[in-house]
Amino acid sequence: MTRTLRLLLLAAALVALASGAALNSASGAASDSKRFEANFQESNVTVTNRIADLGLFQLMNTGTGTVEGFGPATMVLAMSQDRSVTPCGPGSWTNAGIRRIVVAAGVLILRNKAYVCQTASGPVATGTWQVDGDSSTGVFAGARGSGTETVHIPTAQSSLSGKLKLVGGAP
Repeated sequence: MTRTLRLLLLAAALVALASGAALNSASGAASDSKRFEANFQESNVTVTNRIADLGLFQLMNTGTGTVEGFGPATMVLAMSQDRSVTPCGPGSWTNAGIRRIVVAAGVLILRNKAYVCQTASGPVATGTWQVDGDSSTGVFAGARGSGTETVHIPTAQSSLSGKLKLVGGAP
């Protein structure tokens, strides 16, 4: 192999490496996942009960609590329940909704889905959440992540845990 050809191949490799690094930086590649924990005390603010004709029950809750690493938080939850399905026996149903969590550093939007099952202490929702980074703002803009949630309906206590990837890294 001639010296000129080797130099050209080396230059091409360096350009490709530099381009890859620049693209990774420009794309806003997320930092490593961080543990996410949040707890709220919720209060119902409105209900639309269409169980009789459509099998649907919709609610909006507000709440206060904390998000680990981000401090005090407020929360708004918009939830639709399909009471015509019983995934875990009589008196159970499915939930799908959006949870908006507001902290000083920004707004985190989570998309939720859950099953509500009857337990000895009353109905308990267990489900999953997924970050909507496009709708989130501040430090959460562009974030990714997912996790689980548990809502003890009789006491209106909700707990969320999972992993969160922030574009700019943790505060």
